[in-house]
Amino acid sequence: MTPVKRILVAVDFSECSRYALKRANELAKALDAKLELLHVWQAPVFVSPEAMVGATPRGQTLAQLVQQQAEKSMASFVKEAEDSGIRVESARVVDGDPAHTIVSEAERGEHDLIAIGTHGRTGLSHLLLGSVAEKVVRRSSRPVMSVREPR
Repeated sequence: MTPVKRILVAVDFSECSRYALKRANELAKALDAKLELLHVWQAPVFVSPEAMVGATPRGQTLAQLVQQQAEKSMASFVKEAEDSGIRVESARVVDGDPAHTIVSEAERGEHDLIAIGTHGRTGLSHLLLGSVAEKVVRRSSRPVMSVREPR
């Protein structure tokens, strides 16, 4: 069995992500592994990412605005984590299909484990929203720790 030295934690800034990060941190401490955070955003299919956003002073595209907001959210998420004693090695924000990008980034970065929160949706909400965590588990060649937020 390959030792776990690098853990990729996929985050969407939700409470569920915070809980997954806490659990991944416990594992990282026990295994002397590094935590790396990844947030993947995807432009809505009904709006072109190159569409200009009218209320911005520099005439940003939608993609630029979303990327900028995601980076601010990631900085806040990392600060909150570090303030609670979690050591984050790196944090990145990228665009793409979330499940596909998480899996490919884990492989490209030679991560030993992917940690991801799951909201545990069922029924119609699962059918309509899908589950990024479920897709990551199915597609990844790396072990995946799927963490459900306690009720």
